[in-house]
Amino acid sequence: MAKRLHYTQDEWLTLARAPTLVPLAVMGTGGASPFQMARELIGLGRALRETGEATSAGELIRELNVETQAQLHEIAEQQSNFIDLSGLRAQTLELCHRVAAIVDAKEPPAMAEEYKHWVLWLGRQVAAASSEEGAQPISSSEAELLDELAGALGIRQREVGATPADQPPVGAAARLPDPGTDARDSAPPATEA
Repeated sequence: MAKRLHYTQDEWLTLARAPTLVPLAVMGTGGASPFQMARELIGLGRALRETGEATSAGELIRELNVETQAQLHEIAEQQSNFIDLSGLRAQTLELCHRVAAIVDAKEPPAMAEEYKHWVLWLGRQVAAASSEEGAQPISSSEAELLDELAGALGIRQREVGATPADQPPVGAAARLPDPGTDARDSAPPATEA
């Protein structure tokens, strides 16, 4: 049975907004140039593709990943016009509080944690994609926002690092990448039984 059937339509739409809104809020933290925004959208697309290829991703993540990829396609088409990223911070923090409450109420703890980590991981991948070759530290404004988002999601804030190498992949108890690896090399969703 599809995970979607365990949620009301409003709850599902709320859960489906977070994987798009969190990365967009991260994109909006600094004055992104069109080139930087394109690089960040590509980074988000790569993270979603990795999630789709991950055999360890839970059913909730797999279903929402498909919807998020469709939303990203719509956003990329709007790119030629204009995407207004201003004012997303407060809206995204409020949304993260809501999604945390929803998954905590409806999912086993490990699955709820997997969802929260996945959403935050998508934001981290966008932050890492904004720097040249992902080698530069995440900006202080991005790290601050990621910290706030982690708190809103109920994730320990120490899990939000300032450099791509510090970024753990998604998953409730996901393994940390080796210190010498790039964030783009870190594994997508993984859960431990």
